[in-house]
Amino acid sequence: MDGFLFKSKHTHRLIVLLIPFLLSGFAGSLAKANTLMSAGDGLDVQGSLIIKKNLVNQKTVSDTLGTGTIELSGTSLQTISGPNLIQNLTVNNPGGIVVSGSYDQHVNGTLTLTSGNIKPGSTNLVLGPSAVISGTPSSSNMIIADGSGQLRKNFPSGFTGSFIFPVGDSTGTPEYSPLTLNFTGGTFGNGNYAGVNLVNAKYPNDSITGSYLKRYWTISQSGISSFTCNAIFQYVTADVNGSENSLYCTKVNPSPWNTYSAANTGTHQLTANGLTTFGTFTGSRGGFDINLTAFLEGPYNSGTGTMNITLKTSGLIPLSQPYNTSPSNYAGPESVTSIPADVVDWVLIELRQAGSPSNATSSTVIKKRAAFLKKDGTIVETDGTSPVRFYNSTITQNLYPVVRHRNHLAIMSNNAVTTSSGVYTYNFSSSQTQIYDGSGNGCIQLGSKWGLIAGNADGNGFINNDDLLLWQGNFSQNNYNKADFNFSGFVNNDDLLIWQKNFSQQTKVPN
Repeated sequence: MDGFLFKSKHTHRLIVLLIPFLLSGFAGSLAKANTLMSAGDGLDVQGSLIIKKNLVNQKTVSDTLGTGTIELSGTSLQTISGPNLIQNLTVNNPGGIVVSGSYDQHVNGTLTLTSGNIKPGSTNLVLGPSAVISGTPSSSNMIIADGSGQLRKNFPSGFTGSFIFPVGDSTGTPEYSPLTLNFTGGTFGNGNYAGVNLVNAKYPNDSITGSYLKRYWTISQSGISSFTCNAIFQYVTADVNGSENSLYCTKVNPSPWNTYSAANTGTHQLTANGLTTFGTFTGSRGGFDINLTAFLEGPYNSGTGTMNITLKTSGLIPLSQPYNTSPSNYAGPESVTSIPADVVDWVLIELRQAGSPSNATSSTVIKKRAAFLKKDGTIVETDGTSPVRFYNSTITQNLYPVVRHRNHLAIMSNNAVTTSSGVYTYNFSSSQTQIYDGSGNGCIQLGSKWGLIAGNADGNGFINNDDLLLWQGNFSQNNYNKADFNFSGFVNNDDLLIWQKNFSQQTKVPN
Protein backbone atom coordinates (compact mmCIF):
# COMPACT_ATOMS: atom_id res chain seq x y z
CA MET A 1 0.00 0.00 0.00
CA ASP A 2 1.42 3.34 -1.02
CA GLY A 3 2.62 5.29 2.07
CA PHE A 4 2.39 2.30 4.43
CA LEU A 5 5.98 2.39 5.64
CA PHE A 6 5.41 0.82 9.07
CA LYS A 7 5.42 -2.92 9.48
CA SER A 8 5.38 -5.38 12.36
CA LYS A 9 8.26 -7.73 12.92
CA HIS A 10 5.65 -10.28 14.02
CA THR A 11 2.80 -9.98 11.55
CA HIS A 12 0.65 -12.39 13.55
CA ARG A 13 0.25 -9.71 16.29
CA LEU A 14 -0.32 -6.09 15.39
CA ILE A 15 -1.54 -3.95 18.28
CA VAL A 16 -1.00 -0.49 16.76
CA LEU A 17 -3.86 1.32 15.07
CA LEU A 18 -2.49 2.52 11.73
CA ILE A 19 -4.00 4.93 9.27
CA PRO A 20 -2.04 5.41 6.03
CA PHE A 21 -1.89 9.06 5.00
CA LEU A 22 0.17 11.62 3.13
CA LEU A 23 1.69 14.35 5.39
CA SER A 24 3.49 17.43 4.12
CA GLY A 25 4.54 15.80 0.93
CA PHE A 26 5.95 12.59 2.35
CA ALA A 27 4.42 9.20 2.91
CA GLY A 28 3.94 8.02 6.47
CA SER A 29 1.77 6.22 8.99
CA LEU A 30 -0.26 7.56 11.89
CA ALA A 31 -0.89 5.89 15.26
CA LYS A 32 -3.83 7.54 17.06
CA ALA A 33 -3.96 5.09 19.96
CA ASN A 34 -1.20 3.99 22.31
CA THR A 35 1.55 2.18 20.43
CA LEU A 36 2.01 -0.94 22.53
CA MET A 37 4.64 -3.62 22.00
CA SER A 38 4.49 -6.72 24.15
CA ALA A 39 7.11 -9.46 24.30
CA GLY A 40 6.11 -10.97 20.96
CA ASP A 41 5.60 -7.76 18.98
CA GLY A 42 7.85 -5.17 17.43
CA LEU A 43 8.15 -2.14 15.21
CA ASP A 44 10.23 -1.88 12.08
CA VAL A 45 9.81 1.69 10.92
CA GLN A 46 11.27 2.04 7.45
CA GLY A 47 9.91 5.48 6.66
CA SER A 48 8.03 7.49 9.29
CA LEU A 49 5.54 6.81 12.03
CA ILE A 50 3.65 9.64 13.69
CA ILE A 51 2.42 8.75 17.18
CA LYS A 52 -0.30 10.81 18.83
CA LYS A 53 -0.44 8.90 22.12
CA ASN A 54 2.11 6.91 24.11
CA LEU A 55 4.89 4.62 22.90
CA VAL A 56 4.98 1.65 25.29
CA ASN A 57 7.53 -1.11 24.81
CA GLN A 58 7.10 -3.95 27.29
CA LYS A 59 10.20 -5.83 26.22
CA THR A 60 13.12 -6.34 28.59
CA VAL A 61 15.99 -6.32 26.11
CA SER A 62 17.18 -3.63 23.69
CA ASP A 63 14.73 -3.35 20.81
CA THR A 64 15.59 -1.74 17.49
CA LEU A 65 12.55 0.06 16.07
CA GLY A 66 13.72 0.27 12.47
CA THR A 67 15.73 2.70 10.40
CA GLY A 68 13.06 5.33 9.89
CA THR A 69 11.67 8.23 11.91
CA ILE A 70 9.31 8.17 14.87
CA GLU A 71 7.55 11.44 15.49
CA LEU A 72 5.81 12.15 18.80
CA SER A 73 3.25 14.81 17.95
CA GLY A 74 0.37 14.60 20.36
CA THR A 75 -1.42 17.58 21.79
CA SER A 76 -1.06 16.60 25.45
CA LEU A 77 1.72 15.00 27.50
CA GLN A 78 3.04 11.82 25.90
CA THR A 79 4.99 8.96 27.47
CA ILE A 80 7.71 6.83 25.94
CA SER A 81 9.01 3.75 27.73
CA GLY A 82 10.90 0.54 27.22
CA PRO A 83 14.36 -0.41 25.89
CA ASN A 84 13.93 1.45 22.61
CA LEU A 85 16.68 1.87 20.01
CA ILE A 86 15.31 4.56 17.69
CA GLN A 87 17.01 5.67 14.51
CA ASN A 88 15.42 9.12 14.18
CA LEU A 89 13.19 10.78 16.75
CA THR A 90 11.18 13.95 16.27
CA VAL A 91 9.69 15.78 19.25
CA ASN A 92 6.72 17.79 18.00
CA ASN A 93 4.38 18.09 20.96
CA PRO A 94 4.08 21.39 22.83
CA GLY A 95 2.62 19.39 25.72
CA GLY A 96 5.95 17.61 26.19
CA ILE A 97 7.33 14.08 26.31
CA VAL A 98 8.33 12.14 29.44
CA VAL A 99 10.38 8.96 29.65
CA SER A 100 8.80 6.40 31.93
CA GLY A 101 10.24 3.24 33.43
CA SER A 102 13.81 2.20 34.03
CA TYR A 103 15.16 1.84 30.48
CA ASP A 104 17.38 4.36 28.70
CA GLN A 105 16.15 5.71 25.38
CA HIS A 106 18.64 5.53 22.50
CA VAL A 107 18.64 7.66 19.34
CA ASN A 108 21.21 6.69 16.74
CA GLY A 109 20.40 9.11 13.93
CA THR A 110 18.75 12.52 14.22
CA LEU A 111 16.96 13.92 17.25
CA THR A 112 14.79 16.72 15.91
CA LEU A 113 13.51 19.24 18.44
CA THR A 114 10.59 20.85 16.66
CA SER A 115 8.25 21.74 19.51
CA GLY A 116 8.01 20.75 23.16
CA ASN A 117 10.39 19.38 25.77
CA ILE A 118 11.46 15.82 26.43
CA LYS A 119 12.22 14.80 30.02
CA PRO A 120 14.35 11.70 30.66
CA GLY A 121 13.52 11.74 34.39
CA SER A 122 15.51 9.06 36.18
CA THR A 123 16.67 7.39 32.97
CA ASN A 124 19.10 8.54 30.30
CA LEU A 125 18.54 9.80 26.79
CA VAL A 126 21.51 8.42 24.87
CA LEU A 127 22.64 9.72 21.48
CA GLY A 128 24.72 7.32 19.41
CA PRO A 129 28.16 8.05 17.90
CA SER A 130 26.64 9.33 14.64
CA ALA A 131 23.64 11.03 16.25
CA VAL A 132 22.98 14.72 15.68
CA ILE A 133 20.45 17.20 17.00
CA SER A 134 18.43 19.43 14.74
CA GLY A 135 15.90 22.14 15.39
CA THR A 136 16.11 25.36 17.38
CA PRO A 137 16.37 24.53 21.08
CA SER A 138 14.88 26.93 23.61
CA SER A 139 13.17 26.90 27.00
CA SER A 140 10.11 25.40 25.30
CA ASN A 141 12.05 23.07 23.03
CA MET A 142 14.84 21.19 24.86
CA ILE A 143 15.83 18.16 26.93
CA ILE A 144 14.85 18.68 30.57
CA ALA A 145 17.78 17.06 32.36
CA ASP A 146 17.01 18.14 35.92
CA GLY A 147 16.43 14.63 37.29
CA SER A 148 18.92 11.89 38.00
CA GLY A 149 18.91 10.91 34.32
CA GLN A 150 21.31 12.50 31.86
CA LEU A 151 21.49 13.49 28.25
CA ARG A 152 24.39 11.35 27.06
CA LYS A 153 26.41 11.40 23.85
CA ASN A 154 28.48 8.53 22.46
CA PHE A 155 31.47 9.69 20.42
CA PRO A 156 33.22 7.96 17.53
CA SER A 157 36.81 6.81 17.88
CA GLY A 158 39.32 9.62 17.45
CA PHE A 159 36.67 12.32 17.90
CA THR A 160 37.65 15.97 18.07
CA GLY A 161 35.20 18.85 17.92
CA SER A 162 32.18 20.30 19.69
CA PHE A 163 28.85 18.97 20.74
CA ILE A 164 26.04 21.05 22.23
CA PHE A 165 23.86 19.41 24.88
CA PRO A 166 20.52 21.32 24.58
CA VAL A 167 19.52 20.90 28.22
CA GLY A 168 17.58 22.91 30.76
CA ASP A 169 15.26 22.56 33.72
CA SER A 170 11.56 22.78 34.49
CA THR A 171 11.86 23.98 38.09
CA GLY A 172 9.38 26.85 38.29
CA THR A 173 9.86 28.68 35.01
CA PRO A 174 11.55 26.42 32.41
CA GLU A 175 15.04 27.72 31.62
CA TYR A 176 17.35 26.72 28.78
CA SER A 177 20.94 26.22 30.01
CA PRO A 178 22.90 24.27 27.38
CA LEU A 179 26.37 22.80 27.78
CA THR A 180 28.96 22.75 25.01
CA LEU A 181 31.85 20.28 25.16
CA ASN A 182 34.73 20.84 22.75
CA PHE A 183 37.13 17.90 22.77
CA THR A 184 40.58 18.74 21.48
CA GLY A 185 41.99 15.28 22.08
CA GLY A 186 41.38 11.96 23.80
CA THR A 187 40.88 8.24 23.41
CA PHE A 188 37.26 7.18 22.90
CA GLY A 189 36.63 3.53 23.64
CA ASN A 190 33.69 1.34 22.73
CA GLY A 191 30.50 2.35 24.48
CA ASN A 192 31.95 5.67 25.61
CA TYR A 193 29.79 8.63 26.56
CA ALA A 194 29.81 12.07 28.11
CA GLY A 195 26.61 12.96 29.95
CA VAL A 196 25.10 15.96 31.71
CA ASN A 197 22.29 16.78 34.09
CA LEU A 198 21.71 19.96 36.05
CA VAL A 199 19.96 21.52 39.03
CA ASN A 200 18.30 24.93 39.17
CA ALA A 201 19.55 25.82 42.67
CA LYS A 202 22.63 27.00 44.53
CA TYR A 203 25.22 24.27 44.89
CA PRO A 204 24.68 22.93 48.45
CA ASN A 205 27.87 24.10 50.12
CA ASP A 206 28.00 26.60 52.97
CA SER A 207 31.23 28.17 51.74
CA ILE A 208 29.43 29.55 48.68
CA THR A 209 28.18 32.94 49.78
CA GLY A 210 27.75 36.41 48.34
CA SER A 211 27.74 36.24 44.56
CA TYR A 212 26.91 32.86 43.06
CA LEU A 213 24.85 31.13 40.39
CA LYS A 214 21.67 29.33 41.37
CA ARG A 215 22.45 26.53 38.94
CA TYR A 216 24.97 23.73 38.64
CA TRP A 217 25.79 21.16 35.97
CA THR A 218 27.19 17.67 36.56
CA ILE A 219 29.20 16.14 33.73
CA SER A 220 30.18 12.49 33.81
CA GLN A 221 31.99 10.30 31.32
CA SER A 222 32.80 6.69 30.70
CA GLY A 223 35.22 5.12 28.26
CA ILE A 224 36.97 8.42 27.45
CA SER A 225 40.60 8.65 28.59
CA SER A 226 43.54 11.05 28.25
CA PHE A 227 41.20 13.75 27.01
CA THR A 228 41.39 17.51 26.93
CA CYS A 229 38.16 19.43 26.68
CA ASN A 230 36.83 22.97 26.84
CA ALA A 231 33.38 23.44 28.37
CA ILE A 232 30.92 26.32 28.00
CA PHE A 233 27.94 26.62 30.34
CA GLN A 234 25.06 28.91 29.34
CA TYR A 235 23.00 30.43 32.15
CA VAL A 236 20.16 32.91 32.50
CA THR A 237 20.52 36.13 34.47
CA ALA A 238 17.60 35.16 36.69
CA ASP A 239 19.94 32.58 38.25
CA VAL A 240 22.52 35.17 39.33
CA ASN A 241 22.64 35.97 43.03
CA GLY A 242 24.63 39.12 43.79
CA SER A 243 26.96 40.50 41.14
CA GLU A 244 27.41 38.72 37.82
CA ASN A 245 30.79 40.48 37.49
CA SER A 246 32.00 38.52 40.54
CA LEU A 247 31.23 35.08 39.12
CA TYR A 248 33.88 32.60 38.05
CA CYS A 249 33.37 29.19 36.50
CA THR A 250 34.09 26.82 39.37
CA LYS A 251 34.40 23.05 39.53
CA VAL A 252 33.03 22.32 42.99
CA ASN A 253 33.10 18.54 42.94
CA PRO A 254 35.21 16.49 43.31
CA SER A 255 37.52 18.43 45.60
CA PRO A 256 39.76 20.31 45.55
CA TRP A 257 37.78 23.14 44.01
CA ASN A 258 39.19 24.56 40.82
CA THR A 259 38.29 27.93 39.39
CA TYR A 260 38.47 28.88 35.72
CA SER A 261 37.60 32.00 33.75
CA ALA A 262 35.46 34.88 34.93
CA ALA A 263 31.88 34.85 33.69
CA ASN A 264 31.26 36.45 30.32
CA THR A 265 28.58 38.95 31.34
CA GLY A 266 27.84 39.79 27.71
CA THR A 267 26.96 36.27 26.63
CA HIS A 268 26.08 34.99 30.15
CA GLN A 269 28.43 32.05 29.87
CA LEU A 270 30.88 30.26 32.13
CA THR A 271 33.94 28.69 30.54
CA ALA A 272 36.34 26.00 31.76
CA ASN A 273 39.21 25.39 29.37
CA GLY A 274 41.73 22.58 29.43
CA LEU A 275 39.64 20.07 31.36
CA THR A 276 41.15 16.62 31.81
CA THR A 277 38.48 15.46 34.26
CA PHE A 278 34.80 16.26 34.66
CA GLY A 279 32.61 16.87 37.71
CA THR A 280 30.13 19.44 38.97
CA PHE A 281 30.41 23.05 37.80
CA THR A 282 28.72 26.27 38.87
CA GLY A 283 29.34 30.00 39.05
CA SER A 284 30.71 31.44 42.29
CA ARG A 285 33.44 33.66 43.61
CA GLY A 286 35.42 30.50 43.10
CA GLY A 287 38.75 29.31 44.38
CA PHE A 288 39.37 29.38 48.10
CA ASP A 289 39.64 32.00 50.84
CA ILE A 290 42.70 32.70 52.96
CA ASN A 291 42.40 34.64 56.20
CA LEU A 292 45.79 36.09 57.19
CA THR A 293 46.91 38.33 60.05
CA ALA A 294 50.19 40.27 59.96
CA PHE A 295 51.65 43.53 61.30
CA LEU A 296 54.13 46.01 59.83
CA GLU A 297 56.78 47.56 62.07
CA GLY A 298 56.72 51.01 60.46
CA PRO A 299 53.11 52.06 61.17
CA TYR A 300 52.75 49.98 64.37
CA ASN A 301 51.56 51.86 67.47
CA SER A 302 52.58 50.06 70.65
CA GLY A 303 50.10 52.08 72.68
CA THR A 304 47.06 50.82 70.81
CA GLY A 305 48.42 47.53 69.50
CA THR A 306 47.26 48.55 66.02
CA MET A 307 48.78 50.27 63.00
CA ASN A 308 48.23 53.86 61.94
CA ILE A 309 46.06 54.59 58.90
CA THR A 310 47.63 57.98 58.11
CA LEU A 311 48.17 57.09 54.45
CA LYS A 312 44.45 56.31 54.17
CA THR A 313 43.24 59.45 55.96
CA SER A 314 45.69 61.59 53.95
CA GLY A 315 44.35 60.17 50.69
CA LEU A 316 47.78 58.89 49.63
CA ILE A 317 47.05 55.20 49.05
CA PRO A 318 46.66 54.53 45.31
CA LEU A 319 43.43 53.03 44.00
CA SER A 320 45.33 50.37 42.04
CA GLN A 321 47.79 47.87 43.52
CA PRO A 322 51.38 49.27 43.53
CA TYR A 323 53.33 46.04 42.93
CA ASN A 324 53.39 46.19 39.13
CA THR A 325 56.99 47.47 38.99
CA SER A 326 60.36 45.96 39.90
CA PRO A 327 61.16 44.00 41.98
CA SER A 328 57.64 42.53 42.38
CA ASN A 329 56.54 42.88 38.73
CA TYR A 330 53.06 41.69 39.64
CA ALA A 331 50.59 42.60 36.86
CA GLY A 332 47.39 41.82 38.77
CA PRO A 333 44.25 43.90 38.10
CA GLU A 334 43.31 44.67 41.73
CA SER A 335 41.86 48.15 41.99
CA VAL A 336 39.08 50.02 43.78
CA THR A 337 37.10 53.21 43.36
CA SER A 338 37.80 54.20 46.97
CA ILE A 339 40.00 52.90 49.78
CA PRO A 340 37.95 51.00 52.40
CA ALA A 341 37.89 52.00 56.07
CA ASP A 342 40.83 51.22 58.40
CA VAL A 343 43.22 50.30 55.59
CA VAL A 344 46.95 50.71 56.32
CA ASP A 345 48.26 49.93 52.84
CA TRP A 346 48.38 47.42 50.00
CA VAL A 347 50.29 44.16 50.54
CA LEU A 348 51.16 41.37 48.13
CA ILE A 349 50.24 37.81 49.09
CA GLU A 350 52.13 34.92 47.53
CA LEU A 351 51.14 31.26 47.89
CA ARG A 352 53.76 28.54 47.79
CA GLN A 353 53.13 24.81 48.06
CA ALA A 354 55.74 22.26 49.08
CA GLY A 355 56.36 19.38 51.44
CA SER A 356 58.14 21.60 53.97
CA PRO A 357 58.81 25.34 54.42
CA SER A 358 62.48 24.98 53.52
CA ASN A 359 61.42 23.58 50.15
CA ALA A 360 58.88 26.36 49.55
CA THR A 361 61.16 28.28 47.20
CA SER A 362 60.19 30.80 44.55
CA SER A 363 59.76 27.94 42.07
CA THR A 364 56.83 26.62 44.13
CA VAL A 365 54.72 29.79 43.86
CA ILE A 366 51.24 28.95 42.57
CA LYS A 367 49.44 32.28 42.92
CA LYS A 368 49.84 35.94 43.86
CA ARG A 369 47.28 38.55 44.82
CA ALA A 370 47.36 42.12 46.05
CA ALA A 371 45.13 42.87 49.02
CA PHE A 372 44.54 45.39 51.78
CA LEU A 373 46.14 45.30 55.23
CA LYS A 374 43.88 46.77 57.92
CA LYS A 375 44.98 48.41 61.16
CA ASP A 376 44.11 45.34 63.25
CA GLY A 377 46.45 43.21 61.14
CA THR A 378 43.81 41.41 59.05
CA ILE A 379 44.52 41.09 55.35
CA VAL A 380 41.35 41.43 53.29
CA GLU A 381 39.94 41.52 49.80
CA THR A 382 39.49 44.80 47.94
CA ASP A 383 35.98 45.04 49.40
CA GLY A 384 37.65 45.77 52.74
CA THR A 385 36.03 42.93 54.69
CA SER A 386 36.25 39.51 52.98
CA PRO A 387 39.17 37.08 53.30
CA VAL A 388 41.46 37.12 50.27
CA ARG A 389 40.20 34.79 47.55
CA PHE A 390 42.52 32.96 45.18
CA TYR A 391 41.10 31.81 41.88
CA ASN A 392 41.97 28.97 39.52
CA SER A 393 44.20 27.26 42.08
CA THR A 394 44.61 23.59 42.89
CA ILE A 395 46.35 22.68 46.15
CA THR A 396 48.21 19.39 46.15
CA GLN A 397 50.77 19.92 48.96
CA ASN A 398 51.24 22.01 52.10
CA LEU A 399 50.43 25.67 51.56
CA TYR A 400 52.85 28.37 52.80
CA PRO A 401 51.75 32.01 52.36
CA VAL A 402 54.24 34.84 51.93
CA VAL A 403 53.39 38.44 52.86
CA ARG A 404 55.27 41.17 51.00
CA HIS A 405 55.20 44.94 51.48
CA ARG A 406 56.82 47.61 49.35
CA ASN A 407 59.23 48.82 52.11
CA HIS A 408 59.30 45.97 54.65
CA LEU A 409 61.11 42.61 54.58
CA ALA A 410 58.87 39.78 53.39
CA ILE A 411 57.88 36.94 55.70
CA MET A 412 56.67 33.37 55.09
CA SER A 413 54.70 31.03 57.32
CA ASN A 414 56.73 28.51 59.29
CA ASN A 415 53.81 26.06 59.28
CA ALA A 416 51.36 24.90 56.65
CA VAL A 417 48.07 26.77 56.80
CA THR A 418 45.03 24.85 57.99
CA THR A 419 41.55 24.99 56.51
CA SER A 420 38.05 24.95 57.93
CA SER A 421 34.86 25.22 55.84
CA GLY A 422 36.87 26.20 52.78
CA VAL A 423 38.84 29.02 54.51
CA TYR A 424 42.59 28.80 55.14
CA THR A 425 43.70 30.69 58.25
CA TYR A 426 47.12 31.80 59.53
CA ASN A 427 48.23 34.38 62.10
CA PHE A 428 51.82 35.52 61.56
CA SER A 429 51.74 37.82 64.59
CA SER A 430 50.90 35.45 67.44
CA SER A 431 54.38 33.96 67.91
CA GLN A 432 57.91 34.26 66.62
CA THR A 433 57.74 30.62 65.59
CA GLN A 434 54.87 31.40 63.22
CA ILE A 435 57.36 33.09 60.87
CA TYR A 436 59.86 31.01 58.93
CA ASP A 437 63.35 31.30 60.49
CA GLY A 438 61.87 33.61 63.08
CA SER A 439 64.66 32.60 65.47
CA GLY A 440 67.03 34.59 63.27
CA ASN A 441 66.39 38.05 61.85
CA GLY A 442 63.34 37.23 59.77
CA CYS A 443 60.87 39.22 61.89
CA ILE A 444 60.65 41.78 64.67
CA GLN A 445 58.85 41.86 68.02
CA LEU A 446 56.14 44.50 68.30
CA GLY A 447 55.00 44.43 71.93
CA SER A 448 53.26 41.07 72.29
CA LYS A 449 53.15 40.62 68.52
CA TRP A 450 55.61 39.80 65.77
CA GLY A 451 55.77 41.42 62.36
CA LEU A 452 57.59 42.54 59.23
CA ILE A 453 60.81 44.56 59.54
CA ALA A 454 60.78 48.10 58.08
CA GLY A 455 63.49 49.87 56.08
CA ASN A 456 63.70 47.99 52.76
CA ALA A 457 62.91 50.91 50.44
CA ASP A 458 63.97 49.17 47.23
CA GLY A 459 62.14 45.92 48.09
CA ASN A 460 65.10 43.66 47.29
CA GLY A 461 65.04 41.78 50.60
CA PHE A 462 68.11 43.51 52.11
CA ILE A 463 68.29 46.64 54.25
CA ASN A 464 71.53 48.34 53.20
CA ASN A 465 73.01 51.56 51.83
CA ASP A 466 70.87 51.37 48.70
CA ASP A 467 67.85 52.03 50.91
CA LEU A 468 69.66 54.96 52.52
CA LEU A 469 70.28 56.48 49.11
CA LEU A 470 66.57 56.24 48.32
CA TRP A 471 65.75 57.91 51.63
CA GLN A 472 68.20 60.72 50.87
CA GLY A 473 66.80 61.18 47.36
CA ASN A 474 63.24 61.46 48.68
CA PHE A 475 63.88 63.44 51.86
CA SER A 476 61.09 65.95 52.67
CA GLN A 477 58.72 64.40 50.13
CA ASN A 478 55.03 64.36 51.10
CA ASN A 479 53.51 61.53 49.03
CA TYR A 480 53.05 57.77 48.79
CA ASN A 481 56.73 57.00 49.08
CA LYS A 482 58.77 53.83 49.64
CA ALA A 483 61.18 55.76 51.85
CA ASP A 484 58.35 56.68 54.24
CA PHE A 485 58.99 53.76 56.59
CA ASN A 486 56.63 54.85 59.38
CA PHE A 487 53.71 55.74 57.07
CA SER A 488 53.45 59.32 58.24
CA GLY A 489 53.06 60.61 54.72
CA PHE A 490 56.43 62.43 54.98
CA VAL A 491 59.98 61.25 54.35
CA ASN A 492 61.97 62.65 57.27
CA ASN A 493 64.47 61.82 60.02
CA ASP A 494 62.03 59.49 61.78
CA ASP A 495 62.35 57.18 58.79
CA LEU A 496 66.14 57.42 58.95
CA LEU A 497 66.07 56.20 62.55
CA ILE A 498 64.12 53.11 61.48
CA TRP A 499 66.61 52.39 58.71
CA GLN A 500 69.58 52.77 61.08
CA LYS A 501 68.07 50.38 63.63
CA ASN A 502 67.42 47.68 61.03
CA PHE A 503 70.55 48.10 58.91
CA SER A 504 71.93 44.75 57.61
CA GLN A 505 68.68 42.84 58.21
CA GLN A 506 67.44 40.60 55.42
CA THR A 507 64.40 38.50 54.60
CA LYS A 508 64.43 34.80 55.45
CA VAL A 509 61.95 33.81 52.76
CA PRO A 510 63.59 31.06 50.64
CA ASN A 511 65.05 32.54 47.42
